[in-house]
Amino acid sequence: MSLKLSETKKYKIQFAEKNEVYMRIGPCTLKKYKFESIPIDGRMYECAGVIYLANGLDLQASFRIKKTNEPLLIEDSIYTKIDDAWYKLGETEFYAKTELEKSDVFPIEWEPDIPLENYGKGPFELGFKG
Repeated sequence: MSLKLSETKKYKIQFAEKNEVYMRIGPCTLKKYKFESIPIDGRMYECAGVIYLANGLDLQASFRIKKTNEPLLIEDSIYTKIDDAWYKLGETEFYAKTELEKSDVFPIEWEPDIPLENYGKGPFELGFKG
């Protein structure tokens, strides 16, 4: 399901834009922080970054990372911004909008805009365990 920018504002759904990082501080609360590197400390972070598709295309993305789970990237949290909406990677609407096939997309690599503490900037494979 796509989320239009107007819907994200209306319902206060937060995605990280270029160079942004949000730390989850409650069940439904995120707080924006400025990091030199994203701490890998067991907390959940919503990060802006780039995903690199199997066909060579790269897309602006927002995704969650959390060190207490393996792998580090929470796969079902990847959203890409296309035109005026955010699309969940791999959902039907994403494929319809981009006219891509699953083989064009997966496997992916990902790279946060702000480097990860102790790991650097990436890119990392989808299943990177950190």
